[in-house]
Amino acid sequence: MYALIFTSTDAAKTLPVAIAEFAGRYTTDFGLVAAGGLIASIPPVVIVLIFQRQVVSGLAAGAVKG
Repeated sequence: MYALIFTSTDAAKTLPVAIAEFAGRYTTDFGLVAAGGLIASIPPVVIVLIFQRQVVSGLAAGAVKG
C-alpha cells in the first residue's frame, strides 16, 4: 500500500504495484498475475542459490556463543 501511495510516476513503480495493476475493475486475468509473480520471484531465488553457502555460514557463526 505504501509503494502505491508514494510512487507518482510509472518509472518509480515497484514490481508488486505493477502486478496489482493487471487486475481490472470487474475482472482479473489470473494467468497474467501468476506469470508476473513467477517472473518477479526468479531473481531472489537465483541470488539465494548463489549465496546459500555464505548465508548458512553467517547464520551458523552468529549462533555460536562466546
